Amino acid sequence: MKKLLTILFCFISLTFHAVAAEQAEVEKFAKDLADDIIKNVVLAKVPLQQKQDAFRKSFLAAINLKTTARFTLGRYAKTAQPEQLQAYTDALADNIVCTWANRFNDYAGGALSPDIVSFVSTRQNENGDFYVTSKLKLPNSENDIEMIWRVSDKKGKLKLADLIVEGVSMLISYRNEYTAILQQNGGDIPALTEMLEKKNAVLKKTSGKSA
Repeated sequence: MKKLLTILFCFISLTFHAVAAEQAEVEKFAKDLADDIIKNVVLAKVPLQQKQDAFRKSFLAAINLKTTARFTLGRYAKTAQPEQLQAYTDALADNIVCTWANRFNDYAGGALSPDIVSFVSTRQNENGDFYVTSKLKLPNSENDIEMIWRVSDKKGKLKLADLIVEGVSMLISYRNEYTAILQQNGGDIPALTEMLEKKNAVLKKTSGKSA
């Protein structure tokens, strides 16, 4: 009995350390991504176009773009032709990059420091995804902005599955908006793609705040 308890204790101990190590890796993944965005997008003294390019490099390397695109199409992804899905995926990537780079650029006003993002906690849900909670401290603002980085482990490789800002999921927001449009236009994915491309053209020309 004593031997059995010893084996059980060792197993629990090893499992705990494995989970702790994985959690540390997830936190580092989220922190590195946040630091990269802060350095090259929020704090960088460069034109908006360069910030968009920097955000594209960081963000698209961190996410599984194909999975994200299919999720935002909902049930319509099942009937999409490969070329339609690819065109939509490209347009969606541009939209995410331009929208969020511009949004982060808007945070650049005021006196900011590199440590404007602080990480508060990390939890794992029943599906194995990690939720890393952070706070974005802005000057001249009474309340911090809560940002939750949902990180998933895909075949041993960490990927950003979603970004939740002030309780609003980026992924769910896109899905709700785009599936509603598809429902109204009879599931016409090329029309949705064209709409996104027009939005992207405007976003790319937005001067925003030059740092």
